[in-house]
Amino acid sequence: MFDAAVEKAYGGKRKIAWGDPMPASTETAEATRKKKDIKLVGVDMYIITEKGIPKFDDIGPFKCEFISNRGTKVWPGFVSPDLLMVNWYRCRFMATKDIQDAEVNSFLDALTKKGWWWSAAQKLWNYNGEAGFSKAY
Repeated sequence: MFDAAVEKAYGGKRKIAWGDPMPASTETAEATRKKKDIKLVGVDMYIITEKGIPKFDDIGPFKCEFISNRGTKVWPGFVSPDLLMVNWYRCRFMATKDIQDAEVNSFLDALTKKGWWWSAAQKLWNYNGEAGFSKAY
């Protein structure tokens, strides 16, 4: 019954039936999707500090676009004095030119040398010219 539903949904018999051995590792799979243009465009840094909202100068090809705390934008712009903030900030740095992994590594080294304590870095990618990450607030 399940096999019939699969055949109906996918327009024919499956290439591998239940109980068939797995394909040998020497067999190659063919890509069925069009290749995407993938471009590294920035990095989200998660900074830990007890000194309040971090302030950054441009570091190499990276410029700080915004800073958030617990999902609320806290820079640039107004921050309500009633906002309960924690010591963990997401800082979005966008590249001002084409970058590769080496520039991200240099950026991480520079942040560390400037005394910033960071917990994670998330690379930001564009896919076919569209952001593969959440937009700024």
